[in-house]
Parts: sequence; C-alpha cells; structure tokens
Amino acid sequence: MNRQSIDPQAIASLLSSWTSHLASRMAESIAIVSIPLEPSSCRDFHEVARAATGFAIDKNTLVTVAHINPSEQLCVVDAFGNRYSGKVLSLDKRWDIAFVETEANLRPLELSLELPSLGSLVVACGMPFGVLRPFFTLGMISGYNVNTVIYDESLEGLLISSSPVMPGMSGGPVVEIAGKVVGMIVANAMNNNEFALAIPSRRIHFSYRILKKIGKVTHIGLGIRVVEGLSSNLNKVVVSSIRNNKLREICGIDIGDSIEYINGRKIQGLQDIWDALDESLLSSSKSLKIVFYDLSSKNIKECSYPITLTI
Repeated sequence: MNRQSIDPQAIASLLSSWTSHLASRMAESIAIVSIPLEPSSCRDFHEVARAATGFAIDKNTLVTVAHINPSEQLCVVDAFGNRYSGKVLSLDKRWDIAFVETEANLRPLELSLELPSLGSLVVACGMPFGVLRPFFTLGMISGYNVNTVIYDESLEGLLISSSPVMPGMSGGPVVEIAGKVVGMIVANAMNNNEFALAIPSRRIHFSYRILKKIGKVTHIGLGIRVVEGLSSNLNKVVVSSIRNNKLREICGIDIGDSIEYINGRKIQGLQDIWDALDESLLSSSKSLKIVFYDLSSKNIKECSYPITLTI
C-alpha cells in the first residue's frame, strides 16, 4: 500500500467508532455477580460479601471467576441496574471458572476458539469495585502461557494483556477487536493494575461443553507437570515432574521424557495436552493412548492409560 494513500485521521476515526460500538455491545453482556452478606431477595439487597464481573455465553448462562467462592444464592445485576437471582451450575477450579444460571436478559458474546496473535488489539471490560458502571480499557496481547497463583490455587497457560484492570473486573471478558471473546480476566499481573491476566476462551469453551455433557465440570488428570521447548526442537513438551506414580508404573513415563501424541492428537504445546484430555472426556474414551519419547532408551514408546477424572 502506498503510504501517501493512508489517511491517519480516517483510520483513527474508524477505530474510535468501532471500539465505541464494541464497548456498547459488551455492556449488554456483562453483569455484577455478587454474594449477599445475608440471605435476602436480590431485588432489595445493598451489602455484599464478595463481587466480581461476569458475562453471558448463552441466553441463560454467564461465566465468572470461581475464586470469589460463589454460594448457592447469587445476585446478578446487569449494567443497566436490573437485578436477578443466580444459581451456580458448576465450578471449574482448574481454570477458576464458575458457570452461573440466571434469568437476566443478557446478550451472549461469542467465544473465540483460537489464541489471539501477539500484538492483537483487545478490549477488556468489567465493573470494578462492584460499582454499577462498565469500565473499558484498550490494550494488546503481550504474551502466552503465563502462570500465577490465586488464593493458593495455581493457574497455568494464561494470556497477558496490556489492558489495565482494577479489582472487581475479574470475570469480565477480553474481546478481540473483531468482536469475539479471547479470554476472561482472572487477575492483574504481579499486583500491577497496568496488565491483565486472562483465561483463554478455548478453556471456557471446553469446560462449558463438559458441563452440558455430564452436568458438571471435571477434567482428566495425568498428574504431571510439563515444560515447553527444552529440546533442540521447540515444539516439544517435556515432563518436568510426576506426582502420579500410577502413570509411571503403567506407562514408564519419567522426568525428561517428551509427550508426542495423546489419543492421536500431536502434542506441540501445553494447549494441545489440555485439548487432547478434554476431547477424550467429551468422546467418552475409557483410556488414553499416550505416545512418548523415552529419554533413557532414546526410543518412541506408547501405552494405554485408564482415564481418571478430577473434580
């Protein structure tokens, strides 16, 4: 493109108009999810024990963070002040996700199944401090596979965005500029409000499908920790620790071995492992066929490992 043909003012005006439209669209989806101090009607309570943001993923279901420890009785308040009761459908402690059923008339946002590119423009949205006012920030995706600890629970594989966030925005959506959700805010980075950590939307998608299939969210557990890119081939996932002696006994997998395939899915990163395990659960597989490179013998091996679930 000829640089002389670019009109910076026109581009800035178009971007401003679109982000304004996107913000209005997001405001129709988000709500405050709160736990009242005392059991009462959600239409007249004023004081809350804990609160976070949530957003709709279908007509009657919204997602928020599980670390607010949502109880059976929840109150949902949309961005326009309408109040509704909410019911916890299931918690996903692995990904800090809570699925909430509500009669609130929220407009669902579409989940992206792809990781956003580094440098992608995103808009983060939430209602900080439980104040009934949507707050929007513009940023870009700055990194992948960030790990953190929230209330003594370890979370892996997070996105990091340069979108500033404040307390109470956890549970809010991070939306790519084209309009799809790429993540859900779970924390600010290193207690610094200038960055946001977010659960990738693909993880919400799989957990929601599991909820619909079996009535609760659960996951297959291998009991291992892995790291990426420790070999000369960067597209490798290497076992760094094993907490599951059964896996070692049945398969012979040990520290330093690399996972090659799980049930036919090529494993090139952490996301592939999580996808393979969730897909196996959704397909009602009874076992996992694991193909791995044995470091000690320098051979490719495979085994069949019976599936166990973690709540």
